Amino acid sequence: MPDPVNPYDDPAFVARYARARPRPPRDLVRLLIDLGPRARPRLVVDLGCGTGLSTTIWRGRASRVVGMDLNTNMLRRARPGPGVDFRLAAANDTGLPSGSADIVTCSQSFHWMNPRATIPEIARILRPGGVFAACDYALPPIIDPRVDPPFTRLFRWAGVPDLPEEKAGYRERLERSRSFRWVGSCSLHHRDVGDARRVTELALSVAHVAARLPEGVRSRNPRFRALQRAAEHAFGPERRPFWWTFRVDLAVR
Repeated sequence: MPDPVNPYDDPAFVARYARARPRPPRDLVRLLIDLGPRARPRLVVDLGCGTGLSTTIWRGRASRVVGMDLNTNMLRRARPGPGVDFRLAAANDTGLPSGSADIVTCSQSFHWMNPRATIPEIARILRPGGVFAACDYALPPIIDPRVDPPFTRLFRWAGVPDLPEEKAGYRERLERSRSFRWVGSCSLHHRDVGDARRVTELALSVAHVAARLPEGVRSRNPRFRALQRAAEHAFGPERRPFWWTFRVDLAVR
């Protein structure tokens, strides 16, 4: 049986994550190319790539893209293709040659890493002028006035922090490392669409929620049921917009 304390070991949780979570905004690709050393990156490295949502956005925009993760369940959901590969590897031990990457990204993953070991590895594999980006989105996204309150109440009940401590201070850590000639931050926005089922799957793709609501329990939980009813009432059979806000911390080698 999967360890209930770590839903990422549960293939059903990983499949839900792949269906419900957003891809990074296309503007992130444009921003990093504009900041980087060349119009078509030769190598983009996506650390903590998970199911590949943040890796495959580079397909066709870079000569080679490599996604890396240590979770085999997540990597099984990733889809390689022309110029896009995935491998089992740690962010602080990529095995890549020094100065080989034009762009390195961590999307919704930098908080899982040891910054003292990972930041020097990122700086090592980046070529001069190469760009690093740590990208995280706010949960829940803006969906509907009828959906947002029960979503927030469920998160509070499950103990989901507004801003996890480990996600704070990325920019300061990058500056303190003295590995980069410039460090900055910005916000980007992304719009996609989903149905009522995606609302509940998104809630259950958050580890805090999934750990407290295993199969067989969630249907009896009043907070989860309130979110489910609100989504069904707001969406009906239709699909509606999901508005995401991404914070991006940037560093240029």
